[in-house]
Amino acid sequence: MNSECLEKFFKPINELYLTTTMKNKILYVMGAVLSVMQVGCDNADDLLNQYIEDGPIVYAGRIEVLDIKSGYQKVGVRIVPAEDVNRAYCMLRWNTASGAADSVKVDYTPANYHDDFEGYYTVVDMPDIEGNVLIEAWNVDAFGNKSLLTDQGGFVYGPNYVRTLLPSSVGFTAGNQAVEFDNRVGAVDNLVSYEQQDGQFTEEVTVVESLELINPKSGGVVRSKTRYLINENDIDTLVTPDYLETVIPQVGER
Repeated sequence: MNSECLEKFFKPINELYLTTTMKNKILYVMGAVLSVMQVGCDNADDLLNQYIEDGPIVYAGRIEVLDIKSGYQKVGVRIVPAEDVNRAYCMLRWNTASGAADSVKVDYTPANYHDDFEGYYTVVDMPDIEGNVLIEAWNVDAFGNKSLLTDQGGFVYGPNYVRTLLPSSVGFTAGNQAVEFDNRVGAVDNLVSYEQQDGQFTEEVTVVESLELINPKSGGVVRSKTRYLINENDIDTLVTPDYLETVIPQVGER
C-alpha cells in the first residue's frame, strides 16, 4: 500500500481522535469550573447560615437626616433618626481613610435633643482637621442591632482659612464725624476702636455699618477687625486675625 493510500486510511481516524480528545478536555475544564462554583456556593451558604442561625438579619431604624454644621476646629452634627421605639444611640465616625478612625457616641436622650434644630445635636471637636471631612453615622437599638450606614460631608474651619479673610474697607464722612465700613460678602459686623485727641484708644465696640467719632485725633488711627459668618448654617463666626489700621484724615483733607 503506497503512502497516499495510507494517508487516506488514517485521516478519519486522526480526526476522530482529535475530536474526542478536545471533547474530553472541554468536559474536564467544565467539571473543574463547576466544582469551584459549588465550593463557593457552599461557603457562601455556610457564611449566611452563621449570620441567620438565630433568626433573620435585623436592622435598626436608620438615620433620616444627617446635617453637618461648620465651625472653627469643630463641627456641629444634627441627627434625625427614623421612628423606632427601640432606638438607643447613634455612632459618629470620621478619619476612616487615615486608618485610625475617631468616633463618638450620641445617646438618644432628651438632654441631647435640640428644639431649635428639631433633632438630636452634638458638637464634635476636630483640632487636627482643617478642610473637608466625611462623617459616617449609624443607629444602634436597644438590642444591639445596627442600622444601615449614612454619611455626610462637612467643612472644618482652621487658622489657614481664617488668614484668607480680609477686613472691610474703611471710609470717613465729612469732618470725620463718623467712620463707615464697606462690608464684604459674609461680613456680620466689625470690631472697632479709634484714637482720640488725648492719644488714648476707645473701648472696642461692635459696628455694622458706621460709628460716630467723638473727639477723633486727626492723624490718629481707627483699628478694626471684621467678623464673618460664611454660611447661615455655621455654628461659629470667624474674625480676621489682624487689625486693619486706617489713618484718620486731617479735617478738610479728603
